[in-house]
Amino acid sequence: QPLYVSGLNIPGQGTHNVVFVATEHNDVYAFDADSNSGANGGLLWHVNLGPSAATPSPDFGTRYGAYGALVPEVGITGTPVIDSGSGTLYVDAFTHEGTNYFHKIHALNITNGMERPFSHVVVSASIPGTGVEGANGVVTFEAKQQIQRGALTLAGGILYVTYAGYDDTNPYHGWIIGFAATNLEQLPNYIFNTTPNSPISDYGADAGEAGIWMGGGGLAVDENTNLYFTTGNGSFNAFNGFNGTEFGDSFIKLSTDGGLSVADYFTPYNQAYYAENDLDVGSGGVVLLPDQSGEFPHLMIGGGKPGFGYLMNRDMMTAGNNHYNSGSAMDAVLQTFSLNGGIFSTPAYFNHRIYFAASGDKLLAFSLSNGALSAAPVSIGPRTFGFPGATPSISANGNNNGIVWAIQRANPAVLTAYNATNLTSEIYSSAQASGARDQLPEGVKFAVPTVANGKVYVGTKGGLYVFGLLGGAIQFSAANYTAPDTNGTVTITVNRSGGSIGGAQVSYSTVNGGTAIEGVDYDAASGILNWTNGDNSPKNFDLTILGGAPSGENKTIDLALNNALGAILGTPSTAIVTIMESSYSLWKFDHFGTNADNPDIAGNLADPDNDKIPNILEYAFASDPNAFTPGSAISGAVANNHFQLTFNRNSSATDLTYVLQATTSFTNAWKSLMTYTSYSGWTTNAPGINVSESAAVGSPPDQSVRVTLTDPTDLQNAEPIRFFRLQVWH
Repeated sequence: QPLYVSGLNIPGQGTHNVVFVATEHNDVYAFDADSNSGANGGLLWHVNLGPSAATPSPDFGTRYGAYGALVPEVGITGTPVIDSGSGTLYVDAFTHEGTNYFHKIHALNITNGMERPFSHVVVSASIPGTGVEGANGVVTFEAKQQIQRGALTLAGGILYVTYAGYDDTNPYHGWIIGFAATNLEQLPNYIFNTTPNSPISDYGADAGEAGIWMGGGGLAVDENTNLYFTTGNGSFNAFNGFNGTEFGDSFIKLSTDGGLSVADYFTPYNQAYYAENDLDVGSGGVVLLPDQSGEFPHLMIGGGKPGFGYLMNRDMMTAGNNHYNSGSAMDAVLQTFSLNGGIFSTPAYFNHRIYFAASGDKLLAFSLSNGALSAAPVSIGPRTFGFPGATPSISANGNNNGIVWAIQRANPAVLTAYNATNLTSEIYSSAQASGARDQLPEGVKFAVPTVANGKVYVGTKGGLYVFGLLGGAIQFSAANYTAPDTNGTVTITVNRSGGSIGGAQVSYSTVNGGTAIEGVDYDAASGILNWTNGDNSPKNFDLTILGGAPSGENKTIDLALNNALGAILGTPSTAIVTIMESSYSLWKFDHFGTNADNPDIAGNLADPDNDKIPNILEYAFASDPNAFTPGSAISGAVANNHFQLTFNRNSSATDLTYVLQATTSFTNAWKSLMTYTSYSGWTTNAPGINVSESAAVGSPPDQSVRVTLTDPTDLQNAEPIRFFRLQVWH
């Protein structure tokens, strides 16, 4: 499942809402959650956590042949967990290194993807036991046999990671392993094994097992940091009053007080039948419900492959602690109810309703009143969800405007949405738009839509897809604008993209933070831009620039968009206008300092050193206007019967144009032979003319190159008189 963090400061990239994605290639990505613009498509950072295990594989999960349930590789399967306080993402990566397989726990800085100093650690655990994968009274965690499917969980400063088996290939167990969140130290007292004492001699070839699957769901945690989860088929001996240790096909509550210990549990009366027929009670996740009215305020709900759901009092999961009612065809829980397919998903809760989408069934809503579920669904959706069903997500405005989102696994996958109070018709599906506008690629098992900030994030076999409001997003057309340091205006463009349904507006303003001075370098600006329904044309506003005296540096103005209505703020929602000092102004400031704005000293035709070369030409030829250097700055010579003009060009002068011209008589028109601008370099207006430039010498603003222009005219066969001149334009 994608994870979302708002307002995250990414070093060197500003503040972003961020969506995190982990893949079976052992990659973790952080994307801008609101925009895929830019060279990297919205990617903020990416790390790889080691070589994944290629599949199909004969090395593990071989119960039904070479493992192929996940192809073409297995790496990160369980959803990571983020500690927003420390800004750390925790994730389990399965790696294949040489002939060895490992589970490794990584702790990543969510701002840049870098490993925390204490990361990573290799998962290794052992507990006392006589069961499979054990020797000498100790059962040891074997990475190759254990898949990490369930979402990671943080509770009470401990990171909990759960495990099951690859394709039920024995031997394997259900494991919960706890790590200190601050340093990833594996905590010996925080290890739980669902079947530690089940040898083959007592339980047969399928001894052990009882993996923690839960359709990818994580451990549920109450306010006292008790852990709740379900297990799959496997060995069982926790009969009432027996103090058993094997918990196949069970709902379990673990206390975390000083370590992990079973505080309560429930096992269906027909557990043996379920175990023999691969009917995992723990194929789906569990939900701890908000406090309810009635005799039992603290409720838990969940279900599994047999197609039964269970509503339990989590303060005492079974009446009279009748954990396993083997002598009856009934279970001692508050309610058992039947769905029309196996449960491989986690139900959702909203406004006293429970939502299930079982495998091969429709989306169902049951009402919850005084601690009891309605005997039949109160609302049924129109779409059938094939294997493995769907885990719904709810978005709402408080208790109002609830929407139920679900992903139908198919090829292509379909994102669906329903009114939470009436499921009878879809209010949206990704298959409804014409031209396959919203079409997804192939879906994956157990995918859950993540809903945040007006967007829905969907993980598929092909990538991450983001659905947003059709009102669109409003953003600046660029993050950076420039304006010359002269009196005038610069036009700022704001775009609306990604949708135009309904009217929209946004406020713009200049804001503090830039180096330019309001009222001296620019006039403050603010206002509102409006779009009508269907309008996605660019909108503009003008910013007035007040040309000032040369200061020797560029100045900046900060702009911001705020208070978007009818659309969301896109990226960029802030921008910078740079007031560019001209090259000539920088040159003047460098040579004249505080007199750079004095026309008698720094004017274009002023000649403060009295060498008959005015400032504009001193600038053009990169000479010193304060040093007396009489004589021409241009020289001419004849080489091989061709005239050559040589001069120094100020390569720092990006605002000048140099033009070489020729004529045969002052009464005739001058003909341009070559032209130079900083944008186009030298361009020729006469065939055969040649130009060469030396390497640059000096430093800005007086960096120069030596230019040699060679006229193509053969002087032996030309007119007896030929005149040349160099024009310089500013």
